[in-house]
Amino acid sequence: MAFRRLLGRPGVPATTTGPDGPAGGEPSLPVDTSLVTDAPQPQTDGFDVVVTVAESAFRAGAHLGAVRAARIAGARTVLVSAYDVHAGPQSTYPPVLAGDDHDVARATVAATWGGAVAAARPLLRSSVVVVQDAGIALPDGALARLVAAVGPVGGPDHDRREAVVALPVVRTPDDVVASAGAVLVRGTAPVAALLRGHPSEDAEALDGARVFAGDEPCFAVRTTALAVPVVTVDTRTAVARLTRDSADAVSGDCVVVPVGRVYRTSVLRERRYDTDAADALAVWRGRSDDAVDAALARLGLAPDETSADAAGAPVALREPVVRGTWLRTLDRGERLRWSVRIAAHPGPRGDDWGDTFFARDLAVALRGLGQDVVVDHREAHVRPFSEHLDDVALTLRGLDDTPVHPTATNVLWVISHPDLVTAAELARHDLCFAAGPVWAARVTAGTGLAVEPLLQATDPARFHPGSADPAFPDLDTAFVGKTRRVFRPVVRDAVEAGVDLAVWGEGWESLLPDGVHRGVFVPNEQLPALYRSARVVLNDHWDDMARDGFVSNRLFDAAASGALVVTDPVPGTEALFHGAVRPYTDVADLRELVQLGESASDADRAARGARIGAEHSFARRAETLLDAVRRERGGRQERGRR
Repeated sequence: MAFRRLLGRPGVPATTTGPDGPAGGEPSLPVDTSLVTDAPQPQTDGFDVVVTVAESAFRAGAHLGAVRAARIAGARTVLVSAYDVHAGPQSTYPPVLAGDDHDVARATVAATWGGAVAAARPLLRSSVVVVQDAGIALPDGALARLVAAVGPVGGPDHDRREAVVALPVVRTPDDVVASAGAVLVRGTAPVAALLRGHPSEDAEALDGARVFAGDEPCFAVRTTALAVPVVTVDTRTAVARLTRDSADAVSGDCVVVPVGRVYRTSVLRERRYDTDAADALAVWRGRSDDAVDAALARLGLAPDETSADAAGAPVALREPVVRGTWLRTLDRGERLRWSVRIAAHPGPRGDDWGDTFFARDLAVALRGLGQDVVVDHREAHVRPFSEHLDDVALTLRGLDDTPVHPTATNVLWVISHPDLVTAAELARHDLCFAAGPVWAARVTAGTGLAVEPLLQATDPARFHPGSADPAFPDLDTAFVGKTRRVFRPVVRDAVEAGVDLAVWGEGWESLLPDGVHRGVFVPNEQLPALYRSARVVLNDHWDDMARDGFVSNRLFDAAASGALVVTDPVPGTEALFHGAVRPYTDVADLRELVQLGESASDADRAARGARIGAEHSFARRAETLLDAVRRERGGRQERGRR
């Protein structure tokens, strides 16, 4: 093999390791600066996976999740290859050891990410290889989609015929795009990350789009095309060269393949330019990126040359950023771009928040009115690289006081926790709405700031009347909601009343009698069936929400499903829901209402649910918001002309 052999041989550890270092007193292995140039030898269909991992992360077992996922997905061979771009010439490390479910490319730690990939190349035997750094987390099914994408693609945006490299869209932990591929802003300058800092919805339009290269260490590539990596401590430059060189080797394309929520779990590596990086970038001197315009055009955007920071010399510590601007040839008409801001955490942590479901339903309704909508979670309320595209910033006010957008029309919709909202916060917004009419009237009178009532809503396409579901047999009285290790009033009262109760939600395990707690979570798509199947649904509110008329979203969903709901008193609920929602005052009252049950016929109950869904749909709320925003923007333009 064409590399300098240090200790041992590739794939076979030279020593074993004890808790304090190599066993038997043998020395650690020096960092490996060699570059393996031997070619892979694919002999079979299927795919291999090379898991690259920073040395410190390897010792912590960070690679094991990627290894397990690769095995489950059917990888023929899984190779782990470690590296440390911060290693000095005298650095030594314990040997890299194989595991029961993976081999190692070699026992030594490479000095660069490119060196780690190079060490694995000669050991590849399948027709496709996925290179995945341990700092990139892929969702289920992503490996299969990336592998399948490496092949003929065609389409109007492809000057060439073949996809040779498939790149996922990688997100940062705050759920904005880290990169959807690499843009060559100017030859010899560092590559820029396409859609960096954009909301993830923007990247969905890039499915199958050509890009110049990749710049995140995660991609699928035809094994025969996998080029020899360049050696540089700047990993993003190494990835860009490797992916572009591999595509060029067979006159093919690098293609974007959104495969769901792909996260970079490690800290973004800083740009670390050395003379090797300068040499690696110099090969593109005079070359242009013929893919970026077509990729951005899918979003109705063009590169904004005035804000593309092309950095100049590659040894500069700055990096270019390509910002998009709306195509001049694109007539957007009355199509506005909305940023819907919510307090829920990004990623899986926020998946079961009510704010998340609310925002998704509202986004669908606004899109149905011809609007562009993105949803920004808690850490992405400020997006410096893409917020200039937003026309409307709509904050669904829950727990967070969110900064206003500097140029957009700022709309505040208070849907919960009204006691947290101050007059100063209201004054920062162009339009203010509240899901509590009582609160809206009191605040308007007390501050002189206009707050319009706008109740919460439901999606009648999902929450509508129907037959009971066999998944919830003989369901009498149901409650769905979490607790923080204290009795919520309606559940406490139902237990005391002795009703036939079933509870779903987190935190109830030690609080309820045996058999009452049925589960910690009901998927949102199963809630309509539960509501339709229950004879009675229970509901309650936070004290401030009940006092100020903030009607729970659960009331809209359950009543639109045809359910009879018993709840704590909130002003206006009986008339609002045409008798489907009945307030109780004490334990005896709750017991009587549950025992009485529904007095309407099945037909009347279904008609009532359909009426509630029509009157209180997200589509109706979206129409109200859009009309108000158009009036506000029209008035602003008129004032600007005076």
